[in-house]
Amino acid sequence: MKKKPNIVMFVPDSYRGDVLGHQGNAGALTPNLDTIVADDAVSYSNAFAQNPVCTPSRCSFMTGWYPHVHGHRSMINMLKEHEPSLLTVLKQEGYYIWWGGKNDLVRVHRREDYLRYCDEKFSPGGKYTEFMEYKQPPALAPDDPRHGAFYKGVLTRDDEGAKHWDGDTACVLGAVDMIKNRPSDQPFFCYLPLSKPHPAYYAEEDYYNAIELDSLPPRIPNPAKDANLPEILAGLRAEYRSDDITEDMWRDVKRIYYAMCAKIDGLFGMVVDALKEEGLYDDTWILFFSDHGDFTGDYSLPEKVHTNMPDCLVRVPLVIKPPATVPAKHGNRQHLTELLDITATLYDLLDIEPGYAHQGTSLRDSLAGDETAIHDAVFAEVGGRKGEEAFRNKQVLDMPPTSFYARQGKVALPCHLEGSHAVMCRTTKHKYVRRYYTGHHELFDLEADPGETRNLSGHPDYADVERQLAMRLLDFFMHTGDVLPYEADSRRI
Repeated sequence: MKKKPNIVMFVPDSYRGDVLGHQGNAGALTPNLDTIVADDAVSYSNAFAQNPVCTPSRCSFMTGWYPHVHGHRSMINMLKEHEPSLLTVLKQEGYYIWWGGKNDLVRVHRREDYLRYCDEKFSPGGKYTEFMEYKQPPALAPDDPRHGAFYKGVLTRDDEGAKHWDGDTACVLGAVDMIKNRPSDQPFFCYLPLSKPHPAYYAEEDYYNAIELDSLPPRIPNPAKDANLPEILAGLRAEYRSDDITEDMWRDVKRIYYAMCAKIDGLFGMVVDALKEEGLYDDTWILFFSDHGDFTGDYSLPEKVHTNMPDCLVRVPLVIKPPATVPAKHGNRQHLTELLDITATLYDLLDIEPGYAHQGTSLRDSLAGDETAIHDAVFAEVGGRKGEEAFRNKQVLDMPPTSFYARQGKVALPCHLEGSHAVMCRTTKHKYVRRYYTGHHELFDLEADPGETRNLSGHPDYADVERQLAMRLLDFFMHTGDVLPYEADSRRI
């Protein structure tokens, strides 16, 4: 019987697609990712998530379904017991599933419910906390405008202050131990959904000091008053007091974010080194990608929003290192890709029939060097329907009113109640976002305006483009509206 390869799925939260040194960003400190792409891996520079928010995106890439197919469009509707996913399929295929990190994916009522999806849901305590050496930064003054930037500061090794809990490093150390003590009779699937570089923005002083401020790319500025963008962005800027946050403050936010990404790169290198030390590197799929991106000061905003889909939120890294037996031409690829393609690729190249219909496209030929376009367009969606109570994350109502998410929810919840659902169709040249409830559609010429600062929807010079993309969205929904179960039901009983 053919030996099954191991799989490592390394998934940081909120990692923007442009913070990669090997793709030309001089400010990015990503030596481990740069090395693996230079030697063995393929890095897709135009990879897109199917939702700019954690849970819907994760449900999508783990099933291979677009968020609308089974209603996984909200933060509070996770995969149910009857719904298939890459985890359940690989478990059935005999893989030892090790999960170290956050959930935001499956419904569990008790901790033992994780055993439906994995053999071990790692608890990062005990010896994995002994290395905690950094201290929390001092709290900001109540009137510091950086509260609105979700700023926390720089972690130091000073004697004063409470120790910082570093759950990501603990999970990676646990993964390294699993690799060294792996089951002898099973291939393993190591799933590492880490927490960073998700805000709040804070980073260890070593990584912060290593980021060269002058090498960081400029942020996308505030759009002009006649940019015709959705009003919620201006509402969030007002709530966050963005006008009081200076350019130097925003630059510091970006520096901290890049330092957080550098930390993630270092943790990724630890896993790669462990595979090499155990002689498993050539027999292992290694996938590095994120669930969505982050504003990081673009448009004078931090974090993300549950209503909009600029590239900084939906474009993500996608680095794939297949086993040595899989034909692959390492380096950067420009193809449009979707996170759904990950599930399709693994099912294809592992020769697995998952038992359900999925909607991604295998990257088999692209990995091997074929330059044929994979998608003519990529798609994403966000938001809820008018009056859709099941969409609302009411947990924010219980948060202190001055907390970041309470402030965000103050602006966003009324928008969701009125209907915030939007869908995106993005080609290499244009992006079209259609909004049913408000009719405030968006159209961007990405070649002339890569920062998406001028909405051209309704402009007569772009009428044909807008009409074509609207029809492309209709075709998309006709093609992806549902999936038929494979199992046939009897009509004779």
